[in-house]
Amino acid sequence: MSASKFSCFDDYKKWVIKNPERLSQLETTGRFISYLIAGRIKTSPAFSELLYSASNIIIFLNDQILLSATRQKEIGRLIKTNLEKFRVLFTILEYLQVFLEITATKIWGSHGKWTAITIIQSIKCLWRIVLLSQKSGLATSRSIPPLNRKKLKQNNLSDWKTVSDERHNSLTFSLKSRRVIRQVNGAPHINKRNWKLPVSHSFEINDSTKTKLEGYSLLGEVLYTLKPLCHLAAMSRFGTKSWIPTSLAFVTDIVSITLVKSSQLSSSDAKEIQRRQLTLLMYLLRSPIYDRFSRNVILQILTSLRKIPLIGVLPHQILQYMLFWQNVYFYTWD
Repeated sequence: MSASKFSCFDDYKKWVIKNPERLSQLETTGRFISYLIAGRIKTSPAFSELLYSASNIIIFLNDQILLSATRQKEIGRLIKTNLEKFRVLFTILEYLQVFLEITATKIWGSHGKWTAITIIQSIKCLWRIVLLSQKSGLATSRSIPPLNRKKLKQNNLSDWKTVSDERHNSLTFSLKSRRVIRQVNGAPHINKRNWKLPVSHSFEINDSTKTKLEGYSLLGEVLYTLKPLCHLAAMSRFGTKSWIPTSLAFVTDIVSITLVKSSQLSSSDAKEIQRRQLTLLMYLLRSPIYDRFSRNVILQILTSLRKIPLIGVLPHQILQYMLFWQNVYFYTWD
């Protein structure tokens, strides 16, 4: 039985590698179904969230299969340390966290919900502190970001160029001045000779190096790491509808972003800061701001858009799901 299971998994891996475009279509369909179900099954919201989490985990596993099948993985192979294994586990936890919170709410009520949230955020906080101690740069919303399949495909298609470059590199040598000289037997045919060294097409595992956090930038990242627990502690003390927890989280976000931006950021960390700046808009959808200000404005805009032919179908769906989404998603911190 176990042998047949491994055989089935191997067949699945081969199918994923051979059919990446069809795989993307199926993944998109799965996500669309999870969006369509959300809010409709009111008696069991955990089912729709389970479907959404499962689709994300399947996409993540497919990403790892595609990555392991490329030459990029062979060139940049890293030793599988415990840190890398934990990175995979925490990525799966991040995809499952909302489902776990909804399940805890259904079984144990509001107390179970906030207990589950506190446990999950405490684990994530400890994980990010470990990453800070490893000098891994800014924390991202996912421990392992989604794979850029388009870029991976381009790299895979240019694999033959890499082989050619490797062959040519063995036919060159460098002077002390760092000037690269081509050997006589490394030159192409005289009819194809252009007197230029070939351009390297080697793969890059990381787009850029991580920012070295120190001083104010390190303090800013520590504040960002501790923000969820501080927010939870404030809600426990002042209540979920109080302005104090939301104000505390918002000010912490602003201070954290300002301190981190004071240092020279790498390209990947600069994108992370841009993402954090955009997430500040999410405060408009969080209580008590949403309850007292944003909700009426959003309802008026969506109601007016419903009168537009064809386009009016989308605002109608959003109005139907808005309460469900606001209660489930817009209190989270990532």
